[in-house]
Amino acid sequence: MKTLIHEIGVIDKQGNRHPVNFIKGLNVVTGKSSTGKSALIEIFDYCFGSGENTIPKGVITKSAAIYYVAFAVNEQDMVVARDPEITSKAFFRRVETFSSADIVRDYFSSTYFRPLVEFKKHLREFFLDIDDVDESLAARANRRFNQKAATPSIRSFSSFMLQHQNLVANKHALFYRFDEKEKRDQAIEHTKIFLGLVDQKFFHLSQEKERLTADIRRLERQKETNRRTSESYKQKVGPVLSQLYALMGFQDEPLSLEKVLRHPQDAKDQLDGIIVPEKINYNSDAITERYNQLKLARNQKATELRKLQRQASSINKHIQEEERFVDNIKQFSAPKHVHISASICPFCHTEKDTLRESAEKLQQAITKVSGNLAQARPMKAKFESSLIDVQRNIEVVSRALTELNQQITEIEKTEKQLAEQKSLYESVLMQKAKLFALLDTLNMADDVDLEKQIKDLSKQIKDINKDLKKYDVQKGLENASAKVNGFMADIGGHFEFEASYKPINLRFSFETFDLYHVTPENEKIYLRSMGSGANWLYCHVTLFLALHKYFAELGDKCAIPSILFLDQPTQVYFPNFNRDTSGSFEEQKSQEAEQRTKKERPVDEDIKAVENLFSRLSIYCNELELNEGFSPQIIVTDHADNLTLSNGVLFESLVHGNRWRMHGLINPIQE
Repeated sequence: MKTLIHEIGVIDKQGNRHPVNFIKGLNVVTGKSSTGKSALIEIFDYCFGSGENTIPKGVITKSAAIYYVAFAVNEQDMVVARDPEITSKAFFRRVETFSSADIVRDYFSSTYFRPLVEFKKHLREFFLDIDDVDESLAARANRRFNQKAATPSIRSFSSFMLQHQNLVANKHALFYRFDEKEKRDQAIEHTKIFLGLVDQKFFHLSQEKERLTADIRRLERQKETNRRTSESYKQKVGPVLSQLYALMGFQDEPLSLEKVLRHPQDAKDQLDGIIVPEKINYNSDAITERYNQLKLARNQKATELRKLQRQASSINKHIQEEERFVDNIKQFSAPKHVHISASICPFCHTEKDTLRESAEKLQQAITKVSGNLAQARPMKAKFESSLIDVQRNIEVVSRALTELNQQITEIEKTEKQLAEQKSLYESVLMQKAKLFALLDTLNMADDVDLEKQIKDLSKQIKDINKDLKKYDVQKGLENASAKVNGFMADIGGHFEFEASYKPINLRFSFETFDLYHVTPENEKIYLRSMGSGANWLYCHVTLFLALHKYFAELGDKCAIPSILFLDQPTQVYFPNFNRDTSGSFEEQKSQEAEQRTKKERPVDEDIKAVENLFSRLSIYCNELELNEGFSPQIIVTDHADNLTLSNGVLFESLVHGNRWRMHGLINPIQE
């Protein structure tokens, strides 16, 4: 997802603003130790929804009243912020066009703060349109309160964006937050969503397939045992038995439904002694009461069904309207050029540009409006989820309504027969015969019905399988891994891996998130088994550059923001720079050279390696900008400065004024 950070900053307790501005492509924040460079990645993480404030303690945390990040998602500007005194809430505000000058203390009004959980869900909607990621409804039913599975979170994105100082050259870990198994498993599980391999329909189809498969297994078990379950008996035998008792005028049941179902043959023998002319209560209104109850129940179910049908119709209308809206937006395009002739006074021959200027302003306005329309976030996934639930409820209510209609029709038919036959006992005998026949032949009739149901369900599953086959997640993940591996081969070949790992042959899997080098003898060497901090650094950098190159190639299909932080990547070459207090990088470099022994590698060789690293980062961004139309924004915080890049780009243009030798993020420089 095209994402660009405009500014990261702090509002101190006196109301002063301390901003750090960034541009597209490669950005470098350079300076000496304890100036707040590493705080930038932590401020971003905190403002991006982290539940823990890991900003280094010191001048910044003592002075800060507000931490904020201004960024754009597909050219939609927004500002997020955190108040360290209100840890349970976060600030979110959309803006038409971000202006750094607008950021003052009063800008962060309390009305824009919302609970952290809601904040993360709202921010996620700018990257993902998904509401339900359960592939199994059975698994959901086993959770407490029937909870849905955890939906993708913006917190999972941070694993692909942030390489902290203690991680960028770590041999034991590659991804941020993967030390917590639950977060690691969620990020891996949601990757197929992030890469656009699946959408909301995929999960609904999976749920429906599971539901139908379970129904078939249930029907097969009924077919094998050749008898109905207790619930089925209640549905078929219960109404007939109740009708018989009502015709007899019984207020109480002489033989309960449970006993009839438990011992059908014994029940028939007992009913022969109960259903006799002498026991008919001609004065009873039991049949009228039952008829009225059934009609009342039918009216209630009919009302419920109409309400559900109207709800389904409304949801369908919303889905159709949104699809039409999205299609219209795709067809909308702003004019690229304005051709207006200048007006010339016929008397003095003076040329006037007023019309041209007005036309250009109109073009800018049209472009702005079209851009705002394109940012409208879809709601289709939520509507589809609601529609599925309503349709399932309609199916349940319709079945219940059909059964009630059958019972009412049976009573009306009996009353008509009674009027014609002039004998209540004849109607009783007919109902009794119906009950006995049902008890005798129900199992035989069920076999035919079961076969039909199984056949219909099997056809539905076959159709679902055809739709699911189009996704082919397994193949998609394999293709994605192959793409990234190809990119790593190209990117890694430009870095200074040790001779024993040349040519570097890194392999990564989106299914396991493992990274390893394959030797000519086809031996796998995992990161943890590779020696040298430089090897670890280049493995991290190679992998993450390859990942973001693949994300850029996917374009809007990929939900992961196109941002990458690299904090202190050159520490493997200059470990002593953690105590860098010099006024310039050249001064610190000279001190480093004096401290090294003859057995150690010369500083100049390390400088060349560092220059090569930054050169490759610059080349990477420029090439992606040329090929894809945009580049991931790479923000590097480091001590290195005044480097000479091989592609001719001036290092100063990458620093963009963010050199912290004489000052820090917050003055004075931290002690």
